[in-house]
Amino acid sequence: MHCVKPINPSLIDPDRHRRVLAIVGDTQVGLWVVRSMARNGLTVHAIVNSAEGQSAHSRYAASAWTLEHRPSQPGFADEIEELVRKLDVGSIMPVSEGYHNALIAARERFEPEVHLFSPSRELFDKSTDKDYLQTLCAELGIPVAKGMCLDELMEEHGGEALRFPLVLRTRRQNIDAGKVPLKAAYARDRAELDRWYEQFRSFADNVIVQEYHPGAEEHVQILMHNGQAFATGDYIGEHHMPLAGGVTTQRISCHHQPVIDDTVKLLQALGWQGIAGVQFHYDPETGQYIFLEINPRFSGGLPTVIMAGFEASFLLWQSHFEPEKMQKGSYKIGLRSRILGGEANWLLGQLRRDLLPPGQKHLHPVVAVGTFIRHSFPPTRDDSFLWEDPKPFWADFKQMLKKLGARGHDIIGHPEGKV
Repeated sequence: MHCVKPINPSLIDPDRHRRVLAIVGDTQVGLWVVRSMARNGLTVHAIVNSAEGQSAHSRYAASAWTLEHRPSQPGFADEIEELVRKLDVGSIMPVSEGYHNALIAARERFEPEVHLFSPSRELFDKSTDKDYLQTLCAELGIPVAKGMCLDELMEEHGGEALRFPLVLRTRRQNIDAGKVPLKAAYARDRAELDRWYEQFRSFADNVIVQEYHPGAEEHVQILMHNGQAFATGDYIGEHHMPLAGGVTTQRISCHHQPVIDDTVKLLQALGWQGIAGVQFHYDPETGQYIFLEINPRFSGGLPTVIMAGFEASFLLWQSHFEPEKMQKGSYKIGLRSRILGGEANWLLGQLRRDLLPPGQKHLHPVVAVGTFIRHSFPPTRDDSFLWEDPKPFWADFKQMLKKLGARGHDIIGHPEGKV
């Protein structure tokens, strides 16, 4: 391990249980995990991917570290255990699924002395299995797109059992091989489906194909506590990178009670405890929606959620260590925030006429430029900038210049450094 921000003794709480090792990567999501806890009085030591990680530049991080081992490598758990002992923390809070997956396998090395904020192995595997969740949603009466595995569609039905356009996604996410190399792939006709099948044939049993439904992505960040939803915060993804289906680079907070109700119903059926991000496709014209997936972690739009009033990471910590002190706050509707670098690449994607989801149209270049400029000022907020903590923004700005023109964007802080 390497220390990229020395320990600040003035930020160290004498109570070990109030000291957290947060594995946050280099992104805005991890930055707000740190900010939420530290602004509420906790000591937060951050593990970042590099010295350029935003949390390493935050005044709220008591220290920052990089690791020598990736989650998939032998020695990763040893390195985490060594750092836990060195910093004498009471809990570990991972952000990305890769770190959750590796730490769940090593849970017995830390608990009960050091609490791990990760779901059980059973719940983690169920929540990342889209095929299982599709069946469960059908049983619960939660709207879901008609679909099946790619191998079944092509081999048993000749590709004719579903209505075009189609969307293809990874069926099970937490396995080493057989992942679709895109967040979402689209087949507008049989020729496109055949091309995707040829590319994915060797792992077609791990690709789920669904009928595409129009609308915007709606994400629900939720904290389940004692079988109930303690707090929720939902938002609509307005812009994405890549344009055809990627992480949200601009989003706006909202509230749609039917979506929240189905989120709670689904997580209660799973027996979920802790934080989750649940994603839907929501049609604002009709109010209809379909379930897409569960992310067993903080959502990519966490900066929007926290700025709107849901202190997700601090409340998650409280739910284990001081549940009697948990308090619900008000959630502001209509708060918009964006990732500067992601939005710059969104603009370039619009100007290049990158591929869009079915049925969507590119903005006129003048409109695209005007949209980018208009949201460069208040009331739209930046995902990194805070007057009292400005250095992470400048670290992000430098990285934006390096990544300008990239066709993908990493918002979660994937352990392999890939989108």
